[in-house]
Amino acid sequence: MRRAEILIGTSGFDYPEWRGVFYPLELKRSEFLEYYATKFNALEVNSSFYSMPDSSHLVRFAERSEKRIKFAVKANRTLTHEIGKDWKNRAEEMLINLRPLANMGLLSAVLFQLPQSFHYTPENRFYLADLISEFRGFEPVVEFRHREWLRASVYEGLSERGASIVFCDMPPLRFLPDGKICRTPFVGPNAYIRMHGRNSGCWYDHSAENNGSQRYDYEYSQDELESFVPVIGSALKEGRKVQTFFNNHPKGSGARNALSLADIIRKSRRPSPSEG
Repeated sequence: MRRAEILIGTSGFDYPEWRGVFYPLELKRSEFLEYYATKFNALEVNSSFYSMPDSSHLVRFAERSEKRIKFAVKANRTLTHEIGKDWKNRAEEMLINLRPLANMGLLSAVLFQLPQSFHYTPENRFYLADLISEFRGFEPVVEFRHREWLRASVYEGLSERGASIVFCDMPPLRFLPDGKICRTPFVGPNAYIRMHGRNSGCWYDHSAENNGSQRYDYEYSQDELESFVPVIGSALKEGRKVQTFFNNHPKGSGARNALSLADIIRKSRRPSPSEG
């Protein structure tokens, strides 16, 4: 019996500070993706949040990685953080640019990360329903940053539209929808897990010294990583596609943790001698 595929990778890959930690010291930056593809089977593309992804750029990603990895692409901020009246035009633009990657069978999901300020209001509920309906068939996954969205009616609405909810691992702070604390269920075809780290002290630090990435400065322990084995196992038993991405990128922690989790999962799924 063929075992279900588990996708594991990091949120982004183009981090010069990873040299000597994950990338070889002498490796050229232009060769980062090629090297990354020898270690992981998936990548979460975050640059698409800041600028609308270009189809040729995504195709080059696929070619540079020799089509060995699958890509989850983060939705542009004009669809999640800076929503305008022309959002449908922006959605169509993004869909057009995603189609080549999808046609290659290398698009694993489209990630909609909604800000904490995106509250559970009638207006936002209608918008979200329309948005994910536009992306039906493109594996939409939704990450909420406010726990007021974690309710049965939302799960039902996502499922009806073929969308999945992101299982977030974040600090146990007020309003944050930490998956382990709020027992977020997996909804839809994807069990999409984002590992943000548990750096409570820097999460809301807006000081000049904090450049925005400090909130993700965290390294998971072996025990913390192993605690996700039953979570992933449950998702597999439910027939869902598992995708786990580490967003704790400072100091190369995400790459190290992703490698460790992949090794833990590989060992946990290895048949015992009695099984042949």
